Amino acid sequence: MAVFLNRLRYGSISALGFNFLLAIGVVFCTSSLVAAQQPPGQDNRAERDRQERAERERQMNEYLRRTNPSPLPRTRSFSYGPPPFPIPKELMAKLEIAPEIKAEYAAFLKTRNTGILKLLGNGAEGDPLAIKTASAGPLSNPIFRATSTYSFREKELGSWLSDIVFIDGQIRGMMLTSHLILTQLGVENIALVTAETPGMPFLANLAQAKTPEEVDELTVRLAPGISDGDFRYTTSIWPRVGKVYGLRLVAYGYRRGNAFTPGEKDLLLAFKIAARDEDGSITIVWKELHRKKGPVFKIKN
Repeated sequence: MAVFLNRLRYGSISALGFNFLLAIGVVFCTSSLVAAQQPPGQDNRAERDRQERAERERQMNEYLRRTNPSPLPRTRSFSYGPPPFPIPKELMAKLEIAPEIKAEYAAFLKTRNTGILKLLGNGAEGDPLAIKTASAGPLSNPIFRATSTYSFREKELGSWLSDIVFIDGQIRGMMLTSHLILTQLGVENIALVTAETPGMPFLANLAQAKTPEEVDELTVRLAPGISDGDFRYTTSIWPRVGKVYGLRLVAYGYRRGNAFTPGEKDLLLAFKIAARDEDGSITIVWKELHRKKGPVFKIKN
């Protein structure tokens, strides 16, 4: 459920779509006769829809072209992201989980499908070192990405397939081809959270998009947030220490010939803000509730 609104906000990559070619010749003459019988304005609307679909497909094709390397022999592998970037020792030290936090959640972290991580953000509270590393533009800065983004799909800090980013004091979705939605739960003990905990059923039952068009429709629906009972579901949160949050992520896959977007997954999880340091960094403990294969869409060449 990483959200297109976030992608546009950071200027990362434009939205998805499909292109439809118009027929010509005899088909054109036939369609003209049919169009003459339609209500005024309907033909214009259809043309606008066609143009929008064509533009969305053009943008997705361009994205796949840029993010997929030239075909290589099957015996070789290739990377989908930039090479690893060395993190300064000062920042590595900041990424260390405090011993008291490890001790507090030791029993929880021994259970299956749990984890702990720390995100530095982009200079919250005026940290000069973090501000310096983010000065080139946070999302394009390799040090920022390595210390302030996390992939629940890969369970890895700074992954090229990162799902969330901690920036400007907010946790937001950042994956191009995904939907992400969050809500604050009414419980404090993350160990007790299940898919049936109040607030979680809405996330668990939110239907995946079945077509690229439905992806766009769901993006529009999620953008302003959704209220359901006592819960508010949004695409970003202001994390508060001690609070537990529910998260649903649907990362969609796209295929065009040999080009593709990797990592399609459907995850449901809960996480808790265990601590916040003086420099604004946050420590998160998380618990995965389900992991499924995400939808894959094929697009035209």
